[in-house]
Amino acid sequence: MNVRAVPAGGVTMSDILIADIGGTTSRAAFASLGGRPEHIITIANDSVEGLEGVLAQLLDGTTQRPRAAVLALAAPVAGDVITLTNRNWCVRLPELSARFGISPIHAVNDFEALAWALPHLKPGDLQLIGDHAEWPAGVKLVLGPGTGLGVAALVPAAGGWQVIASEAGHSSFGPAYPDEEIIFHRLAEKAAPLSAERVLSGPGLVALHEAMHPGTLRVPSEMIVRQARAGDRASRATVAMFVRLLGRFAGDMALTFRATGGVYIAGGVATGLGPLFDAGLFRAAFERHPPYEALLKAIPSALITCPEPGLIGCVAVAERLIRSV
Repeated sequence: MNVRAVPAGGVTMSDILIADIGGTTSRAAFASLGGRPEHIITIANDSVEGLEGVLAQLLDGTTQRPRAAVLALAAPVAGDVITLTNRNWCVRLPELSARFGISPIHAVNDFEALAWALPHLKPGDLQLIGDHAEWPAGVKLVLGPGTGLGVAALVPAAGGWQVIASEAGHSSFGPAYPDEEIIFHRLAEKAAPLSAERVLSGPGLVALHEAMHPGTLRVPSEMIVRQARAGDRASRATVAMFVRLLGRFAGDMALTFRATGGVYIAGGVATGLGPLFDAGLFRAAFERHPPYEALLKAIPSALITCPEPGLIGCVAVAERLIRSV
């Protein structure tokens, strides 16, 4: 993990600030080690000036400052200065610490935090995709479309776990079947080379809709979903293709990491589809990777439906840091 060590005695059981900073939406809360996030606030990033604005809203009116913070950021994390991938925010950890009087402050990649959350999720936090009732041992994978596309793996190691963060969402992505050729050709005409994130994200859903239905009015991803729920045939076709491509990409990643412990889908775009998320369509695309259909068929999958998995992961990171000192 790209984190700093916590000094001995630096954190008590009830004074951790945690925040999950995405490209569009941020969540922040307080937590006790071993507990769930409390006093959660959800903020549209357009409504604040940077991460400082998020923390200021959480801390407004508090009489005591937390003694440590763990931040999950939608960006590669290395060093004390981090720039979000899909938002023009630059996070400077020493400046945050000085401004808010919180030390230490730690940062991890947002999907790294999601991976650390996986062992702490309860059955009520998940919606199964398919009919698997048990989660076997082995590597666990979390991926998901939001403002971007994140991927991370939780790997058994030395009697515990280790997380492998990645930038797999930026890997090349293209058609696999004849009916996809024209769609990807139109996508590539506007932005090439194509990455998985270009298609499997909130902006990707918009681009996919335009590629599938040339000449239609450009609408945001939320409107495409609303139109699909209302029965619009074009929007339903777009959502179905999105689920199919997401299933195929999830199968790609499951093979890459040999994620026999299960695949978890996060991100506001996938979870926001609700009943439009066709489990059969997803699983068919997920499993159709010859010659490894049998391997993938045995891997369970689920949507993470609780709203704060990134914050749960931040608590898990804090616990690991405490145990390491």
